[in-house]
Amino acid sequence: MDTPEAIFSIHALRRAWQWVRRGGAMAGTDGVTLERFNNALDSELNRLRHHLLTGVYQPYPVRRFFIKKASGKQRPISVWTVRDRVVQRVVHDFLAVPFEKIFLECSYGFRPGRSTGEAVEAVIRARESGLLWVLDADITDCFGSIPLQPLQGQIARVVESPLLNHLIDLWLHTPVAGRRGEIAGVSQGGVISPQLANLYLHRFDEMLIAALPRSVLVRFADDFVLLSGSEELAVWSLDVARRSLENLYLRLNMRKTRIVTFEEGFTFLGATFKGRWHRLPTQKGEEGES
Repeated sequence: MDTPEAIFSIHALRRAWQWVRRGGAMAGTDGVTLERFNNALDSELNRLRHHLLTGVYQPYPVRRFFIKKASGKQRPISVWTVRDRVVQRVVHDFLAVPFEKIFLECSYGFRPGRSTGEAVEAVIRARESGLLWVLDADITDCFGSIPLQPLQGQIARVVESPLLNHLIDLWLHTPVAGRRGEIAGVSQGGVISPQLANLYLHRFDEMLIAALPRSVLVRFADDFVLLSGSEELAVWSLDVARRSLENLYLRLNMRKTRIVTFEEGFTFLGATFKGRWHRLPTQKGEEGES
C-alpha cells in the first residue's frame, strides 16, 4: 500500500497545483486567490504537505452559490479553497488507478482517456446494431441526493488508505459557509465529486448490465441512455432503471425521462440523433450524417 508520504509527495502536489491553476475559479472562503497561492507556492505546498502528514489538515468551509438551470430550478455550486482543491486533485489522481480497475465499459464520464465523443460513438454503434429504442433518462438531483453512508461504504471497500478515507469523510462533511447545518456532500464544484459519483453509480451500472444483457447502457456521470431492440424491452429497461436507482436511494426524474425511437429523435451529451442522421456538439452544419 502506498504511504501518505508517497501519495502526498511534493511532485504530486505540484502536479495537482498545475491542474488547479489551469482550471481557474474564484477564491474560496479563506480569500486566497490563485495568484496569491502561486506567489508563495513553495511554502504553501510544503505547509500543506506538513499538515496532511501530521494529521492537522482541515478543509475550510465551502462557499456556495446557485446557477439557474434551463428548467428554472437552481443548481448549487460549491467553491473550495485553492489549497483544498489541490489536495482533492492529488487524491483524485491517486484513486484513478484502483477505480479504473472496477469501472465498467459503459461508463464514460470523468475517466482518464474517455470523453463525451466516445460516449456518443457508443450510441452510434448501438444504433448501427439495430438497437433503435431508447430510454432517455434523467436522475433527479443526482449529486445532491447521493447518501453519504452508503457512499462511504463503497469507498472503504475500494480505498485501502485510512488517510484517504479520512480526507474524503472530511470533505463530504465540510460545512457550507453561511448556511447553518448544511454540508458539502458530493457537491458540484468539488474536484473529487464526479469521481465519487462515478463510484456510487458503478453499482447502478452493474445492476443494469446484469438485468438487461440485450440492451446497451451508455452513461456519462449522471447522464445515461439505455438502447434496446424493441419497445417491450425499452419499457422493461425503464422499470429496471427506476428500481435500480431506488435501491441506491436515487430517483428518476419522470418528467424528463422518456422512451423514444431514433426516428423520433433525441439529444444526448449535446449530440442530436434523428433517424440515421446525427450531429455532434462541435458541428455547426449537418455533418455527421450517416
